[in-house]
Amino acid sequence: MDIEGVTPLEHAKSLLGEFYRNYVIIVQEDDEPTNYDVTYSDPFAAKGLLELANKYQTTFLEGGTDTEMDWIWEETDDEEDEMD
Repeated sequence: MDIEGVTPLEHAKSLLGEFYRNYVIIVQEDDEPTNYDVTYSDPFAAKGLLELANKYQTTFLEGGTDTEMDWIWEETDDEEDEMD
């Protein structure tokens, strides 16, 4: 299934790597339901992404909402911190 010497997983990895700093890709072939391939950009980021994805998927399957997923972003002024 190689296209020009590149597997679909390698192709997806190269595309995501161009646009995203952190990513996790998990794939499973139809003819091998017990096997999977996984690749990621950074092991620590992958751990966090997988934990958040697991929370999201669990909430989705249970049909509810997860208030822990409501993030509040606070702006910080890094220039002031550097000046001190």
